[in-house]
Amino acid sequence: MAPADAGSAALATAVAVRRSIHQHPELSFEEHRTARLIREHLDRIGLPYRAGVAGTGVVATLDTGRPGPVTAFRADLDALPITEDTDQPFRSTVAGVMHACGHDMHTGILLGLAELLAAEAAALTGTIVFVFQPGEEANGGAQRVIDAGGLSDAGVERIFALHVVPELPTGSIALRDGALTATDDEFEISVAGREAHSSQPELGVNALSVAARLVTALDGLCATLSPFSVATLNVASVHGGEAINVIPGDAEVRGMLRCVESADKLLLRERLITTAEAVAASMGAQATVRIVEGFPPVVNDPDLTATVRVAAREVLDPGAQIIELERPHLGSEDFAYYQQAVPGAMFMLGCERSGATGGGLHTPTFDPDEGALAVGLAVFSAIAHRVNGVT
Repeated sequence: MAPADAGSAALATAVAVRRSIHQHPELSFEEHRTARLIREHLDRIGLPYRAGVAGTGVVATLDTGRPGPVTAFRADLDALPITEDTDQPFRSTVAGVMHACGHDMHTGILLGLAELLAAEAAALTGTIVFVFQPGEEANGGAQRVIDAGGLSDAGVERIFALHVVPELPTGSIALRDGALTATDDEFEISVAGREAHSSQPELGVNALSVAARLVTALDGLCATLSPFSVATLNVASVHGGEAINVIPGDAEVRGMLRCVESADKLLLRERLITTAEAVAASMGAQATVRIVEGFPPVVNDPDLTATVRVAAREVLDPGAQIIELERPHLGSEDFAYYQQAVPGAMFMLGCERSGATGGGLHTPTFDPDEGALAVGLAVFSAIAHRVNGVT
């Protein structure tokens, strides 16, 4: 197949796969149809693969038969529990489930890349590994892939990934050396007061009043960090009470803590616990804090990030932007776990719709521009040829 034909066929695969997955989204670790579709395409391409990695993951390999680097590319498979609100003909057919984070785009690009590089194997050396990862949204997919030998079995030496971003123009990418994203811890504060009838408040301790005081106290915690620190702490949920004439004895406060530096995270955790316990005690209640550790930050390897820059300049349109991010994005991504195992780099892929008609990530109206598929495919391919190309 001629290079132009191979590129067209790969892009057609990316579009078709993306639309099929989008129409039939599956939640974390339930991506059975998605995994079957991936396997069917890999069988057609003729690439060997290992199925059932971390449950529903698939890891495929392209061994060129020539000595050289072992380079991996990763895509995530899972959707979100969100009801879609777009008018696309291929919108979700699964009630309450939607690809609102672009993982369908990522998977389409990676399958297109597998098809393209298989057709261009004569121009490559070493081995290319394609990691189709389940459960990115469930705080565990990447680590499970690693624990299952998804990288080590193939001897992966470096890994690349992308993430679509609707705030960036289609045709552009964004990246930075070092920290690209933040860590994300969930916190849950259980407040134990004492229930009483509203006619006798002196007999009770209003847990909801304690929770309200906690919300105000926690809002100021980030101000105790260095002004150069990047961190947020937000209360997003407060629950307590059932009847309007009963002072509630229990309440719950939940939210998220996001930091770039681990030292800031540890300090905020400590101050969150101290503050919650002190505020509750001052009002005659007790507070118990539970913290669920989230992803570590994505920290891009400078050399691999430089490779992405050079590769992108080779294939992007002359007027396209390569945006250098001044500061990390405070979202989180479990690609960070791969970077703890091998050097890695992730970049942001612009997918803004003309007229900005699509919503943001994790919203019912998220509707990325499919033109980004060709851009992501081209940049991934250029990276592969730069790292594993025949010299």
